[in-house]
Amino acid sequence: MEMNNNLFHDEFTNVVYFSPWLSDMKEGHPEFFQRLLVILKEIGVEVRELKFTNDYWARDYMPIQLGENEFLKYRYYPDYLVKSKNKNDIKTITDATKVLRDIGISCRSTYIIINGGNMVPCGPYIVMTDKVFAENRKKKDDADFKVLLESELGHPVIIIPWTQHEDDVYGHSDGFIKWCGGNRILMGNHGDCYSEEATAIRRILEDYGFEVTEMRFLDKVVSPYYEVNWAYINFLQVGKNIIMPIFDIPEDAIALQYIQEAFQDCNIHQIEMAEIAREGGALHCISWNVYLPK
Repeated sequence: MEMNNNLFHDEFTNVVYFSPWLSDMKEGHPEFFQRLLVILKEIGVEVRELKFTNDYWARDYMPIQLGENEFLKYRYYPDYLVKSKNKNDIKTITDATKVLRDIGISCRSTYIIINGGNMVPCGPYIVMTDKVFAENRKKKDDADFKVLLESELGHPVIIIPWTQHEDDVYGHSDGFIKWCGGNRILMGNHGDCYSEEATAIRRILEDYGFEVTEMRFLDKVVSPYYEVNWAYINFLQVGKNIIMPIFDIPEDAIALQYIQEAFQDCNIHQIEMAEIAREGGALHCISWNVYLPK
């Protein structure tokens, strides 16, 4: 496929979908979901439901919107579920084909294994961690695979390094960065714990012409709450509205300032969600925001 510089971004989206599992009394977080719905209604964002899902981490199995009428569906086969010691985890893998058929969206398809959380559009590029190589049983320096990946996506790809840590088995780029428009990228506080890896990520992005601002809390609060403060970067943007997670900790105010400075033309709203963040994801992970013509 010919490369395309006109990549779709969150600022163009107008509808957000959630899995009904999020409101499930036993498996979900119904009280949180009701608070989220109140915010979305207040700011005028349309909410729709994804049927035939097997869990509420909607981002990972739903296709990426590459253009106004272009969606790409990939093979969703995450190793952290497939190889999990809990045999029930593999049952949570959603078949997006059924979901998409129900909501009437048609897609191109690729057989490459990808997780939706590992694709962050940044200007003309899609940023992914190098975990996409391992998931497809390729070496990290496999140039042919990167060419294939870019061909299937139809856009140039920036690969950033990722090393599995005890607190991150996922390797999703939406847990590291967010595009702010132009050549600006906001990066989470990865550098507070893994400074060498964060430096490597920043330098790669800078090599592509981006200016990177890193969130940092280590020198600004007495006791950083690393269990959840990584999740500020995993916020949801729909059009000019941003909903960011908060956790009733000192980092909340600092993270808000970072996001306000990076997205000065957006309206920012906050929601407490420590319980979900401790499970490894936040607002971007549990949602699927797209543009649909009215």
